[in-house]
Amino acid sequence: MSSDKLSALYRKIKRKYAIGLSATPIRKKGQNFYPLEKTIFGYATPNQKFEWQKTHGQMVYDPFSYSKEKWKDFKDYESYINNLPNFFRWEEIEKIEQATENNGYKIRFYKNTLKVGNPELLKKFRKLNLVTVDGKTAIAKQSFGRATFERYLYQTGVEVDFPKLKPTNKETPLLTTLDGLINRTPEDMLIVSKSKQIVNVIHERHPEIGIWTGDRQEGLDRKVVVATSQVLGVGVDGLQHKYKTIVVLDPVSEESGEYDDYRQLLWRVTGSRQQNDVNIIEFYFKEG
Repeated sequence: MSSDKLSALYRKIKRKYAIGLSATPIRKKGQNFYPLEKTIFGYATPNQKFEWQKTHGQMVYDPFSYSKEKWKDFKDYESYINNLPNFFRWEEIEKIEQATENNGYKIRFYKNTLKVGNPELLKKFRKLNLVTVDGKTAIAKQSFGRATFERYLYQTGVEVDFPKLKPTNKETPLLTTLDGLINRTPEDMLIVSKSKQIVNVIHERHPEIGIWTGDRQEGLDRKVVVATSQVLGVGVDGLQHKYKTIVVLDPVSEESGEYDDYRQLLWRVTGSRQQNDVNIIEFYFKEG
């Protein structure tokens, strides 16, 4: 509904009342509130998109955009929501319904810190932005590329498939720890990674488990499933009855601008429709 094309079409529909309902109470980053304002209220405040972003958002430098700026996150999400007219937050609705938090079930967080898988390569990468394996070298581009390189160096083996860095199956602290969890889990378990390539590596080590990525969906009825966080995004439901353990390879701290995205991921299993106690195992990495 919040795409530019659809919101423009909705504004052409004549109606006396408009009611907006959402099954995703935590919104990713928040940019889609602008077209929602335009659709539901007929205008936004401010009414021009770039001015709206400048007013409500943290803007960061972007050399590829016309304005040289792009939206990062809300300046103050709480303040923005509280000033929207006729807007019911999910907390308010649950209070009116006298709902029990998480349906009365528990969420237990287990934070685990592991050594990185490739400490020497990571050290060189931090200094030179290069990773060299077997005489081949890959260079990370932009901040997204650096984050991807670091994820591979933390979690898996690596090889250079020029010009890219590729994760590989290797006895790293993360992969061997996952071996133990997969082999010993007494309950249905969901393993989630931001990287489709790392999901494929885990499935390569354990072909008996299910896999769910943008282009693969196999064995989702098995006890253990490894999936990308992208496929578990907006619109996926019905997972609450199955999984009692979620293993998160890329957790996000509450101070991060990406934390609402992370909460949205956890809500696939926990939250107002939770159907059992849930264990959330998070992996962090230390260098040195």
